[in-house]
Amino acid sequence: MHEELKSTYMAQGDNLRRFLRVRLRDEDLAEEMVQDLWIRIGDLKKQDNIDNPVGFLFTMASRMAIDHIRQRQRRSVRDEKWTDENTDKIGGFATSTQDDGETRLIRAEQIAMVRAAIANLPPKARRAFELHRMQGLSHKEVAAQLGISTSTVEKHIIRAMRELTQTLREAEP
Repeated sequence: MHEELKSTYMAQGDNLRRFLRVRLRDEDLAEEMVQDLWIRIGDLKKQDNIDNPVGFLFTMASRMAIDHIRQRQRRSVRDEKWTDENTDKIGGFATSTQDDGETRLIRAEQIAMVRAAIANLPPKARRAFELHRMQGLSHKEVAAQLGISTSTVEKHIIRAMRELTQTLREAEP
């Protein structure tokens, strides 16, 4: 291994982690990639001449991050395609094409029951629940969107969950 590259890696380790963490938005993955980078620079031939070790390391890290992001996107497209080919949508929810007609009908009825229960929630609780549970917003983001405190968002969501649970329990045979 190049001694100069090794010492540069050691000196730039924290910067490399930050660099990858920002690009990948995942601290654990950034740490893994920094370790993989160590392995990759260990595989370099000694005769390779590296004029700018810092630039070389950050270029390698950037390319590794880009490769990972592209791989993740390809996987996502592939998984989405598989899901589309192997599921039917009933009311916007996926059901397996391998389920028999009765199972699919039961699921459609359950989905309709859940939607009706959500529609019957108090308006503020329903809106907070939809933003948080169905659109994936954090409590803080819901609070900002609705112009209320996060504790109020939490109370609305708790109320919605209680009422939905009660409604669905009553509907069970």
